[in-house]
Amino acid sequence: MAANLVDEIKAAEDKAAAGLRDARASAAKRLNGALTDAENLVKEAKQGAAKQFRENISAAEKKAEEKAREIVTGREATGKTFYAQHKDKVAKTAAWITEEVMARYGRG
Repeated sequence: MAANLVDEIKAAEDKAAAGLRDARASAAKRLNGALTDAENLVKEAKQGAAKQFRENISAAEKKAEEKAREIVTGREATGKTFYAQHKDKVAKTAAWITEEVMARYGRG
């Protein structure tokens, strides 16, 4: 009976050890799976953030280009207005300078 009891105890210990090994293996698999999932989530989050950053930069560049076009258009209009207001003055001034030079240095 003692030998039978020892065999039963050894069998129970072996069964417990096997259960412990299985539990450790299962825990390791779950841990590795969780780590892989976490790494994938981090990777996806980084990719999403990078994509959103690029989209934000692109949108900001488009807004800046539109604003620059508005400024250039406004400045062109201002320049044309200035030119129209002063072109007669320039022609008169050029004629006056020509007359002064001709008067001082002669015609030829």
